[in-house]
Amino acid sequence: MPISLKTTLAASVAFLAAGPSWAASGIGTAEVTLLADGRACFAVAATHAKRDPAARLLALSVVDVADPSARKMWSAQLWDMEGGGLPVSSFPCVAYGQAIQGGTASPAIELAEGRPYHVSLNVRPSDRSDPMRGYYAKFCILGRGAERRIQLIAEGSPDWSTGKCPS
Repeated sequence: MPISLKTTLAASVAFLAAGPSWAASGIGTAEVTLLADGRACFAVAATHAKRDPAARLLALSVVDVADPSARKMWSAQLWDMEGGGLPVSSFPCVAYGQAIQGGTASPAIELAEGRPYHVSLNVRPSDRSDPMRGYYAKFCILGRGAERRIQLIAEGSPDWSTGKCPS
């Protein structure tokens, strides 16, 4: 029985969201920023988007790292969109909970202040020989109101492995 593309992509997103500690090529660091409305926003690193602007975002997922079950907070599947995903050059970032025309998404659960989260972006490069297939980052949302900010958790730091927000 052949495995469908959707099954393969769903498994890839789950793998990326499981808490990586890879030193393998093909996985890069995602950009996480904060929008004026206080939502986190996720993107492929600008240097990678510039290098392969025709690469397509196929899926993204945000999980709660502090939850032992790695509770999924929000996910979006974009592989059914016309053209097979969202070209990485066509958007500055995807806002947390954003409905993307042509894609499907789960309801977004509010991200809590001071909790660590892991975002993974599954990407299909335009060149099959390009090993880059995904991007990930761990982050916390700290502060409230005008003080609200994103704090990235550095890979290899004690906070990365313990799943805690930097103090």
